[in-house]
Amino acid sequence: MVVEIIGGLFSGSLALLADAAHMFTDAAAIGLALFAMWISSRPASVERTFGYHRTEILAALVNALSLWLIAGWIFLEAYHRLSDPPEVLGMHMLIVGAIGLAINVAVVFILHSSAEHSLNVEAAFWHVVADLLGSIGVVISGLLVWFLDWNLADPIISVLIGLLILASSWSLVQKVFQVLVEGTPRRLDMYQVCHTLEEVPGVTLIHDVHCWTITSGYEALTAHVLLDPSLPKDQVEPVLRRLRQIASQEFGISHITFQVEQSIDGCTEDHHVGHLEALQRTSTRRSLIPF
Repeated sequence: MVVEIIGGLFSGSLALLADAAHMFTDAAAIGLALFAMWISSRPASVERTFGYHRTEILAALVNALSLWLIAGWIFLEAYHRLSDPPEVLGMHMLIVGAIGLAINVAVVFILHSSAEHSLNVEAAFWHVVADLLGSIGVVISGLLVWFLDWNLADPIISVLIGLLILASSWSLVQKVFQVLVEGTPRRLDMYQVCHTLEEVPGVTLIHDVHCWTITSGYEALTAHVLLDPSLPKDQVEPVLRRLRQIASQEFGISHITFQVEQSIDGCTEDHHVGHLEALQRTSTRRSLIPF
């Protein structure tokens, strides 16, 4: 970052200064991610029964939105430079950009494996990926300025860097928003989950189903389980164990709560039976397919 700031001021390159600003946010993003991981490891309490797990999601949101602010600053500076292109030293851009590219490749390699398992780390990872793209842009811009003396390449490449930053962060923002609004995890087909649970002998209906993500890799499921009224009382617990086993082992859900019912009388909760309708529609479509 320090090298790019000095190189950007010396060469007059916006692309280098934009990449330096983004590298500063990379350091801040990784620091924020580490801080959030430390906070989230604190134990749960009466005031926070799920502990501080959501801290990682909030850190991911801050990091994602900061990418948009960086892109906005790049667009503004590029606009001024397009209207009045300054003199840029292409060789210096190329050398400093190549140094930044090598560093970013190393950091992307380090973060890649962990980014697949945590939105918090993924946010930091995309910061570095965007910076890697920026370094590539700086190298290309340096070549164009140095060999073709095309100073407009600097702000044009900067705009492309900004667009790539926006594109790379959009998916992350969607994932974070899905967690914060307690949406159903995208990897789960709730129709399939309910149908599989209802195949357990003794289970009549799964309803009032809620499934959401606490933090990356930690999902919760609650549901009402309507049991066959003729099911012997000594079979209730084995059925519940089987249901928890299915939710945990087959669908990878961590926090599971089932409320047992043998009648819907007095149950004021909404009865989510959309999975039954979906199953019926699927069966109807299959019956129409000639074999």
